[in-house]
Amino acid sequence: MHVTTLPVYSRLAADQDVPEEVQARIPTGWRLSTHQVETYQALCSDVDIVFNTAMTGDGKSLAGQLPTLLHNRPVLAMYPTNELIGDQLRQTEATLHRWQQSAIRLVRLDARELDKVEAKTEIRRAAALLLLYRNYELVLTNPDIFHYVMQQYYIRTGRHGDAPDYVIGPLLGLFEQFTFDEFHIFQAPQVVAVLNALLFIHEVMGSTRPKKFLFLSATPGTLMLQYLERAQLRVAQVQGHYLHTWQTPDSDHWRRILHGSTLHFVPQRAEEWVETHLDDTLLRFFLTHKPAAKGAIIVNSVASAQRLIARLRPAFATHRLTVEPNTGFDAPTRRRAAYDADLLVGTSTVDVGVDFQINFLVFESHNAGTFLQRFGRLGRHDGFTRYGIFQKFEMFEAHALLSPWLHERLFQAEAGETPPLTDGMEIERERLHHIIHAAFPPQATFERYGRTWGGLQAASVIRGLYHPTIRGQYTGTREHLAERYKQVLGVSIKRELGRLTELQRTHKAVVEEARSFRGGGEFVCGILDTQETDAAQVKTYEMFSLLANFELAPLEKDEFVQAAKRWQLSRRLYEADNITAYFRVVGVRPTRHEIRILYKQDIADWGPEEFGVAQVIDHIEIDADSVPGLPRLNHGLRRRKVVALLCLVHPAELARRLRLPWPFPLYYFKSLDELPGSIAFGRQALLLEVAVQGRPDIKCGGDANPMIV
Repeated sequence: MHVTTLPVYSRLAADQDVPEEVQARIPTGWRLSTHQVETYQALCSDVDIVFNTAMTGDGKSLAGQLPTLLHNRPVLAMYPTNELIGDQLRQTEATLHRWQQSAIRLVRLDARELDKVEAKTEIRRAAALLLLYRNYELVLTNPDIFHYVMQQYYIRTGRHGDAPDYVIGPLLGLFEQFTFDEFHIFQAPQVVAVLNALLFIHEVMGSTRPKKFLFLSATPGTLMLQYLERAQLRVAQVQGHYLHTWQTPDSDHWRRILHGSTLHFVPQRAEEWVETHLDDTLLRFFLTHKPAAKGAIIVNSVASAQRLIARLRPAFATHRLTVEPNTGFDAPTRRRAAYDADLLVGTSTVDVGVDFQINFLVFESHNAGTFLQRFGRLGRHDGFTRYGIFQKFEMFEAHALLSPWLHERLFQAEAGETPPLTDGMEIERERLHHIIHAAFPPQATFERYGRTWGGLQAASVIRGLYHPTIRGQYTGTREHLAERYKQVLGVSIKRELGRLTELQRTHKAVVEEARSFRGGGEFVCGILDTQETDAAQVKTYEMFSLLANFELAPLEKDEFVQAAKRWQLSRRLYEADNITAYFRVVGVRPTRHEIRILYKQDIADWGPEEFGVAQVIDHIEIDADSVPGLPRLNHGLRRRKVVALLCLVHPAELARRLRLPWPFPLYYFKSLDELPGSIAFGRQALLLEVAVQGRPDIKCGGDANPMIV
């Protein structure tokens, strides 16, 4: 089954609608889309927050950079993945050159860059941050660093510590605009974290030095908008204006942003599809269109990507074609090399915002957002340049790999109705977006998260403002901010301050999870990857994914540390206190191995209130085959205190009934007294507690019906 998507054209702004200061500075031959002009005007008006929801490939990033290009407005721009930071850095460098703005200083800011500054200057992290903030007008970073600044993580505490606003103050004094790109990929915890910071900044800066906030997303969620409506902030929403047609429209009014594409829908997983269609579809496309053929396969797991690389490399090499990986498991040098390969095999590291020059795409998806993000990588470019020669694309082809039931939902009609899609039909991308959103089942949004856990973040901010060094400075502001948190999150800050104090005394790890941005990473392994060379061999990786998907060999901690020191890697890599075990990675498993948890405690006498809530536990062990040094690993795990939630419902059943998003790490466990159920760790434990709230049909403490194993 296949459909054909029409080319997409974005409406260009009429000359009379472009402000004079823009017309005076815009490069020769450069035209702005209407949404870019509208975004610029909104950012220069009295609104607080701007949402730009233009389609993928329509220049949303440039829209947010116009105040900098025209007025040197300092901007802190945040991207959810390091891969996207790198992609945007390359594009922004080209934009500054084209606009002849060499005076605007641009820098990439992530953990790796901070490590370099610390090592070179021998200053601590807070000072390294301030050094970078003060010396650049355009900082491309991630929202994690921004969050930890706002949560006062980078300051020294204690009697001779820093004032809580030691880093926050300069941040707010230096930057006039905060841009959040591709924000839709985040869940409720990240939305709440950004909201808390946004309300703090708005309250502290007031109307005298107002800051602008820009959110860019082609597939936005609604949770942030709901919060902002409660906050009574001034919000402007900007949309793109599009024409879908095979007929080339007037170039004075329209610019093509996406080529027409053939989109096949196949009820298979990626590895099955490759085995079935390696010769008749995948290689045939490259051999037919060579040298003007470049492609990508985007899958849902690192292990699947690794297996596909091993399968495809020799087959492609026979025809002098290259295949390279781009996943979170691969070193940055390998990821960069993937963009020049004939075929890139990647995961979520590349499906968010990264600009591909491809005309062939195979992709899996686990929800409507990932489907549209990944399909949005195709058709953005006319071709690519290799060895100085431009290769023009002749056609664009995609294969969407779906579960069989979803394939049926898209192409089979309900009684008395027509199917959403029919084989061979032509369709506009915007209409396809609506159909895809309707086809995928809704997922849990964890809307109660702000009320349940967001209040601890807010209380932490308020408590910092009571510090003796700044207490008087924030009188009035502190009280007004507490009232705004109450209004938006629906929490009493006085009660949350008491809860914060009590939890830090009894369950400190829960507080740290609630205050973190993406979660604390409870189970991390230090590894030496034999597939890499030199410094790239030294990595850290999440334990459960590692044990389930990779062939491992024993590794001593000293070997890992010595390797890190040999390549002069950051001390943070090998001194991290959350490293659980050490392994040498020798390959990928042919199939995923199941990981089960043993909770070496009796729980039959637990009360109902002890199930379905996040708490701190210990005596955890792993039950899995072919794990080297498993007794030693379990010895360390038993002593580790971790945030967890236990529920006496099977993981598959619990995930189905709660509509948990994929991937949601939920594991089968069995207690010492043989009671089975589901267990979630860290951030997922907090989210799961939110999900089961108000669900009397889900009895985490046990049910009359026996659990299906």
